[in-house]
Amino acid sequence: MWVWFFMLISIIGIRFLIPEGIGEKRKNLIFLCLSFLIVVFVVGSRSPHLMRSSDLSIYYECYGDALSNPLWVLKEEYKMEEGYLVLNKILAWFVPWNYYIIYFEAAFCTGVMFWYIYRNAESVFLAVIVYICLGPWQFFLTGFRQAFAVSICFIALEFIKKHKVLYDIAAVALIALASALHITAWLFLLVFLLRMITVTKKVIIYAALLTLLLLVTVDDLIVLGNDVLDRDYTIVYYGNVFAGLVPILIYISTFILCYLIWTWDKTHMDENHMEIIMLITGLCIYVMRYNMHIMERVSYYFTPVISVLLANAVTRQRTKKVSNVVFVICVALCVILFIYRASEQYGEYHFYWEYLERLEIK
Repeated sequence: MWVWFFMLISIIGIRFLIPEGIGEKRKNLIFLCLSFLIVVFVVGSRSPHLMRSSDLSIYYECYGDALSNPLWVLKEEYKMEEGYLVLNKILAWFVPWNYYIIYFEAAFCTGVMFWYIYRNAESVFLAVIVYICLGPWQFFLTGFRQAFAVSICFIALEFIKKHKVLYDIAAVALIALASALHITAWLFLLVFLLRMITVTKKVIIYAALLTLLLLVTVDDLIVLGNDVLDRDYTIVYYGNVFAGLVPILIYISTFILCYLIWTWDKTHMDENHMEIIMLITGLCIYVMRYNMHIMERVSYYFTPVISVLLANAVTRQRTKKVSNVVFVICVALCVILFIYRASEQYGEYHFYWEYLERLEIK
């Protein structure tokens, strides 16, 4: 558990160690690069044998089998998308080391999300803290296939924002690639429609009404989706009604902050249009987790924008004094939530070489 704390404290400490006189752009790049190395080291060095995560061990075993088995054997053994199995075969051919897949997933997903933050966040530091503490980072620790898919979709998002035909074609190709790793990535095509929607009071009301309608019909939609995608997602929710309340409150609070800024700065909605409409969409989908837990995973294609959107909302306050106060409060709440999750949900941390040392002792 202390390793998780060390990771977060180190990232926060980096911000204060970088000298101010080197320019904001260079300062952001240094911060992101050093934070990237820390996150990849901590996330990639986890032991699939000793950590409390069955998914992590399955992905580790899949990569190990890819070292010595043909693709058809992997397809029979693991009920995963063929694209992900092909990725394992390619990586295993270049790097025949069982633990490499954990480092690769950590490096690819962290790199893409930090790149997205660098391109869009006004406060890179705050965006990284929000991403790790409030964003989908916790899910990325174990959901390898969808983590790859979400990351690729966020590369596509930057192309979609350009509103140009060639970039749109490239975005569709990236979404197709992501869907080869996790079939649910096809839902990201919805972003092409979302970019045409202007955020207004009517849109918010319509989104709320649509969510209520979906809550009533989601069971039938899941049955239809199972038939189309050849899946067997069960229409069952396990857990209490307060389990997903914190993310919902965070998403709503972020949108309220954005709206308050809009009342005196009309450019804020325009500059963060895609992030705002995606957060609204992600929130509507996330609420349906109470009908079916898989909808929480679907929302992860949209909700990672919280890292940029919340950071921009905090830094765009009317005065510098108010911005600094909100900044400190936001960081403090992020750290508190991270400490709670690290102690209650992540489980005790173990490096992979601890397991190897135990084997040598035996």
